[in-house]
Order: sequence, then C-alpha cells, then structure tokens
Amino acid sequence: MFWIFIIAIGLAWIAQSFLSFKQTKAFTELFVALRRKGRVAMGKFSGGIAAGSIVMFVLDDDDRVVEGHRLNGITVLARFKEFGLYDGRFMSMVEAKDAAQYGKSVMKAVANARENYRVVAEGGMPAEPPTALARALDKLPGIKPKQKVLPSLASVGPVEKITVTRRAKQAA
Repeated sequence: MFWIFIIAIGLAWIAQSFLSFKQTKAFTELFVALRRKGRVAMGKFSGGIAAGSIVMFVLDDDDRVVEGHRLNGITVLARFKEFGLYDGRFMSMVEAKDAAQYGKSVMKAVANARENYRVVAEGGMPAEPPTALARALDKLPGIKPKQKVLPSLASVGPVEKITVTRRAKQAA
C-alpha cells in the first residue's frame, strides 16, 4: 500500500511538471509573437491557492492597446485567451474595474500592467508584485515587511522624478 501511494505521488508530480512546462512554453510563444507586433505591457497577480492571472497588452507607437490576452485560473491547465476589452484605449486610460466580469485576479493583473507601464514610461524598473505567501505574512500582527532598496540608488540619496518625453518617428 505504501509503495502504491509513493508511485501515485510520483506520477502526479510528473504530470504536473509536464503540464507546467506546456503552460510556460505557451506563455513564451505568445509573448514572443506579441513582442514582434510592438511593445508589450504585462501584469500579473499570483493567487497562491486562489486563481492567479496574467494579462498582456500590445501597444502601438501612441501607447494605444492594439491587442490583449489574459490567462487566469488555478491549475496548469489554464491557457491564454483573447482579451479585447481594452482594444483602442490608451494604456494610461485602462481601468481595472472594467474587467470586473473576469474576476478579481484579472482586475489585479490589469492594475499591475497599468502600474508597470507607468513606471517604465517614467524610466523606472517595475517592482515584482508580492507573492501570495508574502501577502499572507503581511497580514500577521507583529511582522513588519522589509523595505527593499536598490544598492545602486542607496548611495545616491533622494532621486527626483524623471519625466520621459517621446520623440515622434521621422519619415524616412
């Protein structure tokens, strides 16, 4: 009986690893295809035990959403689907609440994509969103989350806000 249990766990682990590999491969192929079409704004929300989500938006030269895709679910069986809700909108005008019909995890991923876009447009590096475990630990009393400081910026002192202006493409 013990060996049957061990074999069953081993087979389940192999199946999960295979499906996870397939999901990662699908993500990579879609990201490369979208990247060939233009710049990509991506947001994610890690759900832990609950459903997680990833959204990706292709942006044109005017920062309008050309195409969107979403992945949301609990298992490695989830696949990317078309997400045309924001097509034609400026990325800065994308509102997470408009995606309420797709669930909270998609709303949080859309909010993360918009924030990542804003940070990159200002010349910064987007922060990694907290994991499900980190969010759970933040809720516990008496545990103070650590503040992350980039070592290269720690010695510089206060950093001023940088305004990024984009130049229009010149006709050749």
